[in-house]
Amino acid sequence: RVMSAPENQFDLMLDAAPVGGLSVRRSNRARRMSIRVDPLGSVEVVVPNRVRPPEVRSFVEENRDWIRRARDHMTGGVERVTVEPPAHIELKAIGREREVVYQDTGVRRLSLKDDGRRITISGTAAEEHELFRILTNWLKTEARKVLPPRLEELGDRYGLKHQRVQIRAQRSRWGSCSQRGTISLNCTLLLLDEPLVRYLLVHELCHLRHMNHSPRFWQLVRRCEADYEELDRRLATAWSELPGWVLVGRR
Repeated sequence: RVMSAPENQFDLMLDAAPVGGLSVRRSNRARRMSIRVDPLGSVEVVVPNRVRPPEVRSFVEENRDWIRRARDHMTGGVERVTVEPPAHIELKAIGREREVVYQDTGVRRLSLKDDGRRITISGTAAEEHELFRILTNWLKTEARKVLPPRLEELGDRYGLKHQRVQIRAQRSRWGSCSQRGTISLNCTLLLLDEPLVRYLLVHELCHLRHMNHSPRFWQLVRRCEADYEELDRRLATAWSELPGWVLVGRR
């Protein structure tokens, strides 16, 4: 059953066990309600602005079994991925790699240094997620160096001009485009193959002209990226390729 809660979040009970919060995101572009489950089992319900909260609750209840199966599948995948501190990080999007070295100095505060080849993390983490969080913050910094220039280059090539770009660590979205022309990109894109990153950037740039997924939108995407269908399929399952530390670091 769905338990009462604020409009943008509520809890789902599966087999009398609480699943935790389901976030509800209202979207101007959404034509129908949809449900997304990320690799950590978090659930996001995307709904058109016109849909009322009771309709959202009914929709979630109707899809309860699917949510349970999806969560079991996703969280099972995470359990198979080691969540130990990484010995190296491969930035596939730019063809680079970093060795990661840890120095337990007994100092409570963690610090990170990157010389371009090796990342050195010094200090002592009280909890494992603190270590993963500092690595995720480093990944954001690297993404800010790489993704905005590439977005600018592709935008100039195809005549699609954005207003600003944000680098974030979203749980369930590779990127998004606002009506004001702000494009948000997930820092974990650096961990994916370059063709997937290029496709995602093109996809979001095309939303500057069409804030929907209409036939005209896909026609524009096709003109910019001929293999968009295959790349879109690959991107939809690419969450499973992310290392465990980055999944925990975004909590």
